[in-house]
Amino acid sequence: MRLVIAANRAPYIVKKKRNTVSVERSSGGLVSALDPIMRNRKGVWVCTCLEDNFYDIEFPYEIRPIKLTHQENTHYYEGFGNRQIWPLFHYLPARYMFHEKDWEFYIKVNKKFANQIFSFVKPDDVIWIQDYHLMLVPSLLRKAGVKNKIGFFMHIPFPNYELFRVIPKRKALLEGLLGADVIGFHTESYQKHFLECVRRKINMSEVDMINNHIHYDNRMIDVPAHPISVDFDLIDNTARKNSVKYKVKKLRSMFNVDIIGIGVDRLDYTKGIFERLNGIEHFLDTHPEYRGKFMFIQIAVPSRTKIIEYQKIKGEVDEAVGRINGKFSKDGWSPIAYIYNSLNFEDLVSYYCCADFALITSLRDGLNLVTKEYIASRINNDGMLILSEFIGASEEIDTGILINPFDVRSISNAILKAIKTSDEEQKRIMTYLRQHIKENNVYKWVDSFLCRL
Repeated sequence: MRLVIAANRAPYIVKKKRNTVSVERSSGGLVSALDPIMRNRKGVWVCTCLEDNFYDIEFPYEIRPIKLTHQENTHYYEGFGNRQIWPLFHYLPARYMFHEKDWEFYIKVNKKFANQIFSFVKPDDVIWIQDYHLMLVPSLLRKAGVKNKIGFFMHIPFPNYELFRVIPKRKALLEGLLGADVIGFHTESYQKHFLECVRRKINMSEVDMINNHIHYDNRMIDVPAHPISVDFDLIDNTARKNSVKYKVKKLRSMFNVDIIGIGVDRLDYTKGIFERLNGIEHFLDTHPEYRGKFMFIQIAVPSRTKIIEYQKIKGEVDEAVGRINGKFSKDGWSPIAYIYNSLNFEDLVSYYCCADFALITSLRDGLNLVTKEYIASRINNDGMLILSEFIGASEEIDTGILINPFDVRSISNAILKAIKTSDEEQKRIMTYLRQHIKENNVYKWVDSFLCRL
């Protein structure tokens, strides 16, 4: 069985500099989760591209790029995807803006994906469509006569009906998704929201809210809740490498403090980085005894840099880091180490290993794989996890310290609690979490989904 993945993002970034070409894996949870699966299965990855960089380059598996014009990318990706679906599905309706032209290009690009898949798909291929950029592709493939099993997985939250009905094209989006045989979500909350939207908007459907099935177009559609995961063994083995241990020792020596926290995010307004920094400021205001002994590493991966909203949040984060460091810095110590860059995998694991706790303050998040990456890196069964109650992972990881990211005191108190947690309690919690992630790794996630097709 060959696996065909359709996703907006390419799994690799190709950089050309003079006469040299470098290839590196793309950042983000989707790619980090699926890349090892595609390597093992020698699948086909269909994605967008804006340049001709992908041609004549050998990858670990076949990549079929769909070249978009600047206009197509502007309206389909930046417009409909990131100014309409993204903020609304993350419960930020004030940032939502509908434009008919964006929708027209969303249809056009989804048709390009469907046509590309139709051009090479074999009868025994399994098609797995990823995320909100491609919600129309399942039904477009059905209309083209594709009989293959089709799966769809939504990697971001799915909102409740009252929010979803804000979208003028809501019915078309639901009908697009219903071309799939299996429609997966990270959590039961998202699953139930989707089922309720179908029940209320698609008259020809019969929705089974108990067994999570939809009867539509003479088919039974399965709607499971399967939280995505990480390659536990890859992260664990990387954390045990001598080169990583050396980097960790070097980082601890360079920072020269007793307590190190870490946050790793794309620079996105949904990630709550600004709120996190305010929480750290409150912690240092109310617990001055930790000044000079505490440091927080914020790794912010550049994201959607051409979109105005993302330029604004970068300015806010930059200003907050400068203000907080200016307020507390003393004798060569500053509380926040700000890294605005993407890191290679080994360096990222080194930073995870270096930190005594991870702080996730997303205002909304489909799942948030940083939680699981941090757990997998804790080879000594130590460290603490502080996570927002508004991320999908909070429904699965029930032994972390839950916070409300809108409450600076909640963040501040959680940091103090993480610092004061005994070694024995840390070991008990992290041993349990590591075993859970090891048993429920990314390969099990894929198998659990594909076995339904």
